[in-house]
Amino acid sequence: MKSLFRIVRRYTLNAVLITLAILSFNVGTLIFISYNVGKENEKTGTLSEMLSAVSQGFEEQEGKYILSEAGYETLKEREYEWGMLLNPEGEIVWEWNLPEEFPRKYTLTDVAGFTRWYFKDYPVRVWGEDGNLLVIGMPKNSTVKLNLEYPYDSIRSLPALIKIFLALNLFLLLLVAFWLAFRFYRSLKPVAEGIDALAEREYTVVPERGVTKELAQKLNKASHILQIQEEKLQQRDDARTTWIAGVSHDIRTPLALILGISDELSADPGLNESQRRSAEHIKNQSLQIRQLIADLNLTSKLEYNAQPLRNSQYGPAALVREVVTEYYNSGLDETYSIQIHSGPKEEELRLEGDTALLKRALQNVIGNSIRHNPLGAEIDICLKTEKDMLIWDFIDSGNGIPGRVAKLVNQNRQEADIHIMGLRIVRQILTAHGGKLTFPMNGKGTYGVRFLLPLKGGYSF
Repeated sequence: MKSLFRIVRRYTLNAVLITLAILSFNVGTLIFISYNVGKENEKTGTLSEMLSAVSQGFEEQEGKYILSEAGYETLKEREYEWGMLLNPEGEIVWEWNLPEEFPRKYTLTDVAGFTRWYFKDYPVRVWGEDGNLLVIGMPKNSTVKLNLEYPYDSIRSLPALIKIFLALNLFLLLLVAFWLAFRFYRSLKPVAEGIDALAEREYTVVPERGVTKELAQKLNKASHILQIQEEKLQQRDDARTTWIAGVSHDIRTPLALILGISDELSADPGLNESQRRSAEHIKNQSLQIRQLIADLNLTSKLEYNAQPLRNSQYGPAALVREVVTEYYNSGLDETYSIQIHSGPKEEELRLEGDTALLKRALQNVIGNSIRHNPLGAEIDICLKTEKDMLIWDFIDSGNGIPGRVAKLVNQNRQEADIHIMGLRIVRQILTAHGGKLTFPMNGKGTYGVRFLLPLKGGYSF
């Protein structure tokens, strides 16, 4: 779910950045337009300056007014339609392109009517100069004139109102951004929960709607495929477990018969030495088959948690000595020696565990050192504690554990030409006790064996 919140946070940040970018663009556009208008005004002059320049271009000659060439150029440049100059009595003392239907004398009422609005549908502009009134007409439908009036207090508070308006706009934009983010979160939440369920190997169905419809469809399809695969794997595992149990049961009686007969033949004084050796060989191979079947049963049960732990209190140092003593009592060859190294703390240590399974793990490791070093070897077993773990190190002076074997055990893989059943069982036993099996380098290019068991809790059963 943390990844989902990161997506929402990024989505919200992007929305805020987009909002700020839009606001910045609007402000920049206004500044750009204002700058260009200012430049244009600097170039052509303001309306007041233009009208004043035209008015000052008049000269009175014999009671008539004449406009200078510069004045006419200004009127043409601004594309005005007509113009007239009224004296204080309302009489026209100068005209330019004045339509014939226009009166030639105006009252104060006429002047008041067209000063701020229109005259004969022409937008007009006026300017007073030396008691005369200059009236200039623009083309029809070229300008819209509005009469707007505002209270002074409203105009004085305009800057504050603009700030409030901008703040409200920003708030609304942020509100929209968070709303979009919430919708996006609500759309993604079922998908994220479905992914979490798949990670826990649970079948899930996500609603297929909204912006995540396509993603939900793919997730549901993947969930369905995984469910089918899980069912097939379970069927395969059940079949394998059933087959192993059946084979073990069916082979037990004939194997016991073979062992009994071979044991009698190997002790029969009526057979010659060669025949007794053959009988002994049959007995040893039968014992090995029985051990392999037992290993196969045990690893299958441990893998599927079908082997309950029968926990009891034990001393790790005493358990190791018990296993080593059994090896010596069974007639261990003199070419082998097993040494146990432990301190006072390890001697007094007590843990909870299944002693039968732990003894099996110890026997497998020590047995490996004996079987794979036929010329003899010194086997050292060191017990020590570090932090919250008990460490059992197994090092022999012989061949050690090959790197390929250590890799296969760590990866839980099996290859036809390498037998790792014993070490695989060791790993499973330690895992069932909350521990771990590792293979530290022993300095000769091969590996030793290390048990790691928690001193407190950590049991998986």
